[in-house]
Amino acid sequence: MMITRRLSTLLINAVLVLPLTTWSHAGDSRVKVIASLPNLGSIAAAIGGDRIDLTTIAIGTQDAHFVDPKPSYMVKLRNADILLINGLDLEIGWIPPLTQGARNSKILLGAAGYVDCSTGIPVLEIPSILSRTEGDVHPYGNPHYMTDPLIAETVAGTITEALKKTDPASASFYEDQRKAFVRKLHEAIFGKELVELVGGAKLAREAASGTLDAFLDGTNIGGAPLRAKLGGWVGKMQPVKGKPVVCYHKDYSYFSRLFGLDVVEYVEPKPGIQPSAKHLEDLTDRLKRGDVHLIITRPYVEHRSTDWLADRTGVKVLTLPLEVGGSPEATDYFKLFDFVTDQIAKTLSAPAAAAAGGR
Repeated sequence: MMITRRLSTLLINAVLVLPLTTWSHAGDSRVKVIASLPNLGSIAAAIGGDRIDLTTIAIGTQDAHFVDPKPSYMVKLRNADILLINGLDLEIGWIPPLTQGARNSKILLGAAGYVDCSTGIPVLEIPSILSRTEGDVHPYGNPHYMTDPLIAETVAGTITEALKKTDPASASFYEDQRKAFVRKLHEAIFGKELVELVGGAKLAREAASGTLDAFLDGTNIGGAPLRAKLGGWVGKMQPVKGKPVVCYHKDYSYFSRLFGLDVVEYVEPKPGIQPSAKHLEDLTDRLKRGDVHLIITRPYVEHRSTDWLADRTGVKVLTLPLEVGGSPEATDYFKLFDFVTDQIAKTLSAPAAAAAGGR
């Protein structure tokens, strides 16, 4: 009976270990990439193609600040070659315990496989004072940079370099994939016709420096301003440029810089702080002026406040994803912006919003 029990125990342990062993030693030569967030995973998939084995930790409907560091994630990280993180302390509550628990030296902070995708990003809203009285402030600045699709070009470059270092034999493949991604990105942002006329790199530089409007209006093609050729997401958002909106949280700062929305107020009085009754009353008074016709919120925050504001003011509330998978329509990074720009442009161009005087 003792021998039988020992054999049973050995068999059970073998079965328990088998999935991990099979995953680690199946002869798969692909680079094992773990992305903290879906947007990073979507870009990595576009560049890595079938040369990478991709796992994304968070899902699009989760708040990236508060992901539970489950042991199952540590198992995935234990065999990773590359870990992609958003950085700027967005994942500060869960990435450090996961990497420490995984005991994988390749993806520890400072190692080649630990890839902070905020590298090279022009960061907004870096606080001059660090105090808990200011709410949940990120000391290195606003971490929601992926809401500006122009920044995805820099992120794609960071991911490409990491893949090249890990898998130098496929370096030319990754570079070709990066170039194809950037071309598709420029065409999605500015429209294919304009990119073919001017070049995506030139348009991206003008947009990043805030001079795109002057360039489009000051350059003529066939006797007409170049602006007539503008398409893509920027072209779609042109009719609502400068329109005031209210956001729940400071996650549209980068988006509004590119697309020209005017964020005049926040439902949160301070980042991470739910609104008080007094703050909601003040917001109600602000919205009743009639110039704001849209409140933008996220899938995973409380909706009582935005519902309350909508009931009392008639202002439309849009719950929009920040990440791939945050809505059924946002199946990849491009579809995410197709959906978000469609929703915002349609809402702010609606007759009620376009009418002078509002209500």
